[in-house]
Amino acid sequence: MHRRDLTDGEVGVLNIIQAGYGLQNTLDEVKFTHSNEAVMFVKASDGTSQVLANLSNLAAWRADGTISSDGS
Repeated sequence: MHRRDLTDGEVGVLNIIQAGYGLQNTLDEVKFTHSNEAVMFVKASDGTSQVLANLSNLAAWRADGTISSDGS
């Protein structure tokens, strides 16, 4: 499977996910689409999937101001 390093923005989004949902959401859970976007199924502490997060899109929206807050 295709792998690449996450961008700084994608790492930032992963950190937010870990802070909100837990450290079970690791870099190993990140997959890459055919268009090279970083995505992951965000897991709750009981292991159930809560949402599919596109780290690439979320990072871009944070960078351009579309998302104005980290939710903290």
